Amino acid sequence: MNGWADIIRTHEESDNLSVLVTVGAVKGSTPRETGTQMLVSNNTIIGTIGGGRLEYLAIEHAKSLLNRKHQNKTEILNLPLGPELAQCCGGHVDVFLYRLDNEDNHWLENIKDALISATPSVLLTNWTKNAVSRTVVENPQVINTIDAALMQAIDRSLKSGVTSIIHNRKNTAYVTLIEPLNSPTFHLTLFGAGHVGKAVIHTLSQLPCSISWIDERAEMFPGHLPQNVKKIVTSSPATQIEEAPKDSFYLVMTHSHQLDFELCEKILKRQDSAYLGLIGSKTKRQKFLKRLKLRGFGEQQLAALTCPIGLSHLEGKHPSQIAISVSAEILFLVQSVRQETSVAGQTDISLMKM
Repeated sequence: MNGWADIIRTHEESDNLSVLVTVGAVKGSTPRETGTQMLVSNNTIIGTIGGGRLEYLAIEHAKSLLNRKHQNKTEILNLPLGPELAQCCGGHVDVFLYRLDNEDNHWLENIKDALISATPSVLLTNWTKNAVSRTVVENPQVINTIDAALMQAIDRSLKSGVTSIIHNRKNTAYVTLIEPLNSPTFHLTLFGAGHVGKAVIHTLSQLPCSISWIDERAEMFPGHLPQNVKKIVTSSPATQIEEAPKDSFYLVMTHSHQLDFELCEKILKRQDSAYLGLIGSKTKRQKFLKRLKLRGFGEQQLAALTCPIGLSHLEGKHPSQIAISVSAEILFLVQSVRQETSVAGQTDISLMKM
């Protein structure tokens, strides 16, 4: 699922009656991670929490909850992923079910507003056994009333772009889900709207990221672009490097070797890229390195240039093959950063009620 925009739209199309299914705390091996969501209505299901017996059971309970309109709106499933569910993951997952109806329109509207704005924001969902409260917090850094421990957790989620969960030690039935609303997992600046560029967009735009797609030729872009892709037509592509955020991922695959060189040179001068990938062969890499050394670049700076791009054991020259391979390479690096952030934040946190 593409996130809250899809959830809200589908909920509205379902006469404002649906059940939101959310993966909560997980232990061991599980099909999906904390924060994964699925929406179940009387006429449609969007998203997935991993398939199999786990998902079937969640859908079954969600449909039952839909029909209990005048009873409790919530249900929590505590599910071991073993023989009882005919799943061999071996882990344990909590699944939160919440019936959405007209009473929820106020905070859904707040989410809409947050998605439209560029302000860093999070959705805080507080669960007790029989009640749920949700708060959209925009620009949390300027709010003095947020507990310091919660602020630390919010900051981690905004940086990693993933949902986290905190248990209150004083009340084991009380948990808080912290879900970043305007925090893509990574930013990609892609130079080149050729066949490989289009294939990369098709592959990566389905993920929670933001992409700046740059080319000199307006006619090379497709008529429709995903919401998280910004088309930039310019006669001076190199000027866009200054606009990229710190720790960006870059892919350079234009129609011109000279332009590729100029772009790589300018990106390397920034010295703050998370990844710089240049499409081409080992021969192209050696030629570029030789020219860059003549421009004063040292070995440490040049080590940031990846060429050829993609995983070495995934060979192939078809645009889709290249796109899949380089996307896997980027996702591996993104996952490494996530794990580092997660390990750094593994502390036993006690929350104060907001």
